[in-house]
Amino acid sequence: MKNNQFNIKFDSESGNIISISNVKDKYNMNWCAPDLQWGKMYCGNLANISDGLARRIHNMELTSFTENDNEAISVFTNGRIEVTVKRFFKDNGNFAERYIIKNIDYADFFISPERFDISVPFNDRYTFADDCMTNRCNTHIWCAYNNSYINALKMGVSDINLGLVLTKGSLHSYTQNQKDIDNGHSRGEFVLNLDNKELVKNEEYVIEWELFWHNGEDFYDKALKTEQFVKIDAEQYTVFNGEEIHFTATMPENTKNIQVKCGDDNLVFSYDEESQKLDCIYKPEKNGEYRIFINYDGKKTYADFLCVDKFDELVKKRIDFIIDKQQYKRSDSPLCGAFLIYDNKEEHVVFDDTFFDHNACRERTGMGLLMARYLRTHEDEKVRNSLDLYIEFIKREFYDENTGEVFNTIGKDRNQIRLYNAPWVMTLFAEMYFVTKDETYLDNILKMSENYYAGGGYKFYPNGFSIKTIIEAFRCAKRFDDVETLRQHFEAHVNNMINNGISYPKHEVNYEQTIVTPAVSMISEYISLFDKDEYIIEAKKHIDVLKRFNGHQPSFHMNEIPIRYWDDFWFGKSRQFGDVFPHYWSCLTGRAFIDYHEISGALEFKEAAEKCIRNCLCLFTEDGRGSCAYVYPYKTWGKRGQFYDEWANDQDFALYFALQINLF
Repeated sequence: MKNNQFNIKFDSESGNIISISNVKDKYNMNWCAPDLQWGKMYCGNLANISDGLARRIHNMELTSFTENDNEAISVFTNGRIEVTVKRFFKDNGNFAERYIIKNIDYADFFISPERFDISVPFNDRYTFADDCMTNRCNTHIWCAYNNSYINALKMGVSDINLGLVLTKGSLHSYTQNQKDIDNGHSRGEFVLNLDNKELVKNEEYVIEWELFWHNGEDFYDKALKTEQFVKIDAEQYTVFNGEEIHFTATMPENTKNIQVKCGDDNLVFSYDEESQKLDCIYKPEKNGEYRIFINYDGKKTYADFLCVDKFDELVKKRIDFIIDKQQYKRSDSPLCGAFLIYDNKEEHVVFDDTFFDHNACRERTGMGLLMARYLRTHEDEKVRNSLDLYIEFIKREFYDENTGEVFNTIGKDRNQIRLYNAPWVMTLFAEMYFVTKDETYLDNILKMSENYYAGGGYKFYPNGFSIKTIIEAFRCAKRFDDVETLRQHFEAHVNNMINNGISYPKHEVNYEQTIVTPAVSMISEYISLFDKDEYIIEAKKHIDVLKRFNGHQPSFHMNEIPIRYWDDFWFGKSRQFGDVFPHYWSCLTGRAFIDYHEISGALEFKEAAEKCIRNCLCLFTEDGRGSCAYVYPYKTWGKRGQFYDEWANDQDFALYFALQINLF
C-alpha cells in the first residue's frame, strides 16, 4: 500500500505489517521495529492449565489476505473468534487500521487486558547515536480507555514524526514483550492491551486507530481532529499538601454530556462550548494518588494526579529515614558509616559487593549529597553527625586522599574503573566545603580532578556532575588560581562535547537520556560560570534532542518524565526490564532544563523542569521511604508491572537536585 504520504509493506504469509515509512523521508526510516510485525495479535494463551482441563485460546492464524494500492484486508481466526483487519487510506491521506473482532463460538468471549493485545512495535531501539537521530524514535504512549494515543518522535530533530490516535473502541494499558531486546538496548515490542468487553455469539467489537505524520509541535492539533481525542493539560500533576489540582481538557467537537469524577465524588467544572474547553479545580483533602475521570458522550478517560507533603517536610522525613534505617553502624565492619540500599518489604538493609549496583558506593553517594545540601540551610546535629560518619567511610573505603582516586567499591578495589563515580564525590566534597568551610575538601577535589582527567575524563559524559557547585566553592574560598586550573579542565571537557555534537559516544549503554543531559548541563554551566555566550548555540543542539525523550501524557508518572527502561533490572529488587516512569535519573532532565533556562531565559524549560522534579517525588512516601523506580506498563517481559520497586536505591539524587536548583 502506498499513497503520497505513507509506504506500507506487508508480510503476505502472516498478514501483518513489516514496514511503515514516510515517502518524503530521505532516510527512509522504518517506524516498525526490525524482525517484528505490526498488527500481530496475542489472544491470551491460558498458562499452566492442561488441554484436558480448559478450552485453550490459541494465537490467531491467517485465513486470507488481499492487498491493493489503497487497502489491505487480513482475516484471522483461532476457532473462537474471527478478526478482520482492514487497513486503508483516509481522504486526508492518513492511514487507518480497523480490527473487527467477532465471536464465532457458542460460548461468550471475554476480551480483557490479559487476553487480547495488538502489537504496535515502534522502532524504539538504541543502536548508536548517529543512527538513532535519523532512524529510531522515542515512543510516548498513553492508554486511557477511549482517549488513547502514541506520539512517536524521531530521536533527532525532525519534522517527520508519527502519531497514532484511537478513534473507535477502548484501550486499557500497554505491555512490553521481550522481543530482541538487544542486551537492553531496545524497549522491546509494544503491545496495546484492549479494555474489558464481552461478546456473545456473532457479536462484533471494533478497535480502530488513525496514523498521521506531524512535525513534533502539531501532534495535539492533529489529534484533536479525530473523533474521540481529549487533550488534558494541568498546571502540575504533583501538588503539595494545601495546593489545588487545576486542569483543563479540550473535548471533541460537539461533545454534549460531560461528567468529571474522582472516586465517588462529582467534581465541579466549567465548560465553554465554543472553545470546547473544560476547566476544573479540585483540592485534595489528603496525600495520595487521585485518578480523575472525564466521562463524555458514553466514553471515558482519565488523568492521574498526586498530592505529597510540603517539600521541606518530605525532605526531612526522608533524611531521618536514611539515618535511622539505611546507615550501617557496626563499628567492626568496613561498611561502618555507609548508606545502604533498604528493602521496604523485608525491613532491612541490602549490600552485595559482587553486584556493583547493589554495593555501598557508586550511586549511593546521592544520599550523602542530599544531606550535605540540606545542611547548607539547616542546623541539625543529628544529620551532621550522620554525614560526618559517612565521610569517614568514603575516605576509608573508596576514596584515596593521597592519589585522588575514587574506587568502585569498598576496600579501594581497582578491579573496575568507572568514570561516573569521581564526579559525584567531587560534587559532594564541594557541598561539604559549604557546610564546613574546611578547605581540605577543596584540596581533595583538585586531586580528584587531576586523577579523573588523566584517566580519560575529558571524553566521558558524567551524569549528575555539577561543575558550577565546584567552581562556586573555590570562588567562595578565594582560591582563584585553582579556579583557573579547574576551568582549563572543564573547558577541555566541554569542548570535547561540543566537537562531538550530537554524535554521542557509547557509555554503559549505546545511547540514552543521561548521555544527553551531561552535554546540556556542562555546556550550560560553563557558559554561566565563564561568560561563554557563544556556546549557547551548542547547548541548544543538545536541549533540542533531550526534550524529545519527554512525554506530555496527563499523569504524574509520565508528564515531562524522560523515557528510561532498564533501571529496575539493574537497581531494583524486582530485576525487571520495562519502562520506569519515573526513575530517579529522570530528575537529570529537570536539572538540565534549569541549566539551559538560566543561560537562554526560555521560560518553557523552567516550567518543564518543575513538572519533571515534582513528578519524581512519587518515589518517596509519607514515612520517608524511597523507591528506585516505578515500573509503569501493565506487563513487562511477561511479568506484572504497575508497581513501585521495594528497594530504596539511589532515588535521593532527585531530592538533591530539587534542593540544588531551588524550585520549591
